[in-house]
Amino acid sequence: MKIIKELMFSAKAACGVVAVAAILAAGCGQSPAPVDTANSADAEALRKENASLKKQLSDARSRIDSLRAQLNDATPIADGGLSAEEIIDELTNIKLTSANRRAVERRVQFLFESLIQQGDAAVPHIRAYLNRMEDVEFTVQRAEGEEEGRGRGRGGRGNDWTERIRGRMRGSSLDFEQPPSLRIGLMDVLKEIGGSSAEVALGEVLSKTARGFEVAYVAKTVRGMIGPDAFRDEAVGAAHDLLSNPIEITNPNNYDRNAKRYLFSVLEMYNDQTFIQSAQGLLVRDDGKIDDTVLDYLDDVGKEQAMDAIYQTFSSGNVTDRGDLGDLARAGLKYAGSNPQANQMFKDIMSSDEFDMRVKWSAIREMDDADDTATLQARLSLMQGVEASGDDTTDKVVQMYTRQLEAKVNGEEFDMRKEMQSLGNDFWRNAFGRGDNRERGDRGDRERNRRNQPTIVPAP
Repeated sequence: MKIIKELMFSAKAACGVVAVAAILAAGCGQSPAPVDTANSADAEALRKENASLKKQLSDARSRIDSLRAQLNDATPIADGGLSAEEIIDELTNIKLTSANRRAVERRVQFLFESLIQQGDAAVPHIRAYLNRMEDVEFTVQRAEGEEEGRGRGRGGRGNDWTERIRGRMRGSSLDFEQPPSLRIGLMDVLKEIGGSSAEVALGEVLSKTARGFEVAYVAKTVRGMIGPDAFRDEAVGAAHDLLSNPIEITNPNNYDRNAKRYLFSVLEMYNDQTFIQSAQGLLVRDDGKIDDTVLDYLDDVGKEQAMDAIYQTFSSGNVTDRGDLGDLARAGLKYAGSNPQANQMFKDIMSSDEFDMRVKWSAIREMDDADDTATLQARLSLMQGVEASGDDTTDKVVQMYTRQLEAKVNGEEFDMRKEMQSLGNDFWRNAFGRGDNRERGDRGDRERNRRNQPTIVPAP
């Protein structure tokens, strides 16, 4: 399509050059009226401009010839006059292999462009296909010989590994250079066509699809077409329903396995806080670990309204992994100094032997992360109320951060680097070493390491 667009542009440019050149030529071809010497410079300028335009015309014609040659060398793009129904039927029978990938991808792109050119006339046919809830993935299908060779030797293993990496990359964004499936491609076509009919067709997907990725992709698409609140009720309602009543997908792919992340991303798109209480029931997984996706939603969208859910989970005794407890502490203690439950969480952590130094450290580090004086003063009071634990290292950390808070309240500088260096290696091993049954270590700020992984629909 790029070649076609360039060809059309070059042709238009050539026509413009021809027209201007013709006008100049006509003017210059007439018998000139007598002119004085002062006008001779203008006449010379016109002759030069005429020559320049003729040169541009020649260059434009050469460019057109070159583009035509490239177009003729490429794989034939399409038979003219295909109806929307015929185009969609051809797309449903697309088969990509390693051998034909480039040619087929060009063909697919052309067919989608052809649908766009048909405008509103194509919408009913696209709508009918989307309502069939079928799909075709545009992924390479390996030949029998290629399948047998996979994993054999270094070359086969490398190719397989590369494909898996590409798959994960495709599943990490809602933006695609090429549509990964027929349904996604047709949604893109509807976006390009625009108008009320296309918007209605996209809205129907939200009410019918069982796939979290499609809900997220349609929500993103219509918000780009109409505005940030487009189809808010439909998208949020679909996300609530599929999160509360997930539908098992036969032979799920990577996109399906990450459906929950997509659905929570929809709630984040619309800043929907109405799912906070329901999300509390999803916060702890069956294996007793915290679901990072749910905690991210509570932390980023729920904010202080999610404090009750976070505190109840933290205090339930169901979460024992110290890394998870540290994550809950970081999410909840953002509101220490102003929220009673956050204050109580801090007191529970610092006064109980059930929480090791790693969790206590996570709590203490949050205390100076504020700017307003009232909150800092309230947090300083909390720090000053911490009783000596009897553990020399822990008590030194409390004292160090208490002095840091005092300095911040008073507008003074306090350098903790030397104090921290004096704690020694034993402290750092206890504070940041891997715990039992813990493999991920300290995640730090989730905001810098978000794992929002959108997805796609499998072939029928």
